[in-house]
Amino acid sequence: MAGGSNQAHGLVDGLRQVCHDIRQPIAGVLALAGAALCEADLPEDTRRRLNQIVGLAEWQSDVIDHLLWAPEAGPSTMGQTDVLAVVTEAIAAQRSTWAGDLILLWPPAPLYVGLPRVTLRRMAANLLANATRAAGPAGRVTVEVAPRAAQMLLAVEDNGPGFGRLPPGLGLGLSAVARAAIEHGGRLECGHGRLGGARVSLWLPTAEPGGRTADATRGL
Repeated sequence: MAGGSNQAHGLVDGLRQVCHDIRQPIAGVLALAGAALCEADLPEDTRRRLNQIVGLAEWQSDVIDHLLWAPEAGPSTMGQTDVLAVVTEAIAAQRSTWAGDLILLWPPAPLYVGLPRVTLRRMAANLLANATRAAGPAGRVTVEVAPRAAQMLLAVEDNGPGFGRLPPGLGLGLSAVARAAIEHGGRLECGHGRLGGARVSLWLPTAEPGGRTADATRGL
């Protein structure tokens, strides 16, 4: 047992060292993009692309910081994460590299979950990446965010070929999302959607005021 524990700690330390080393080139990307944005007479399309690069680099920086400093004792449930804000950011990033039809359906009221913002962003990005690759460059993807009793539903559908008929590699990321969902008291469900392709549903407990996680059994 001691040997296994030492090996696990060694892997974690190695991962943190790699993340630490990656921070410097990301900082360089942000600095270069920032300098370019200060240039006079910059074409609007170029400015928009540079802002997208800055947004993606800042997100990667947040992911690395989370991996470097997240407590080893388990997932954090501190504070509240605004679901719509995070999903909107993930959709904007996906639209920068995908030209298909992407529709977002959301509730009129704010919706929060009690897990780190960066964790939810990674989960949403994985679901979107799989859906857009399955749908193809001219396909369609719908993203639905809705409250269900004491849970949050994030459902992503595409009009691709569906589960079991996808090219190799399109399922990457779903297992990581499923593990993260379980760690935070939720679950991931995969099935067939109304668009003819796959429907992947992420369920997570909602957060009540003050950052407390709602009782998922209440109201059922």
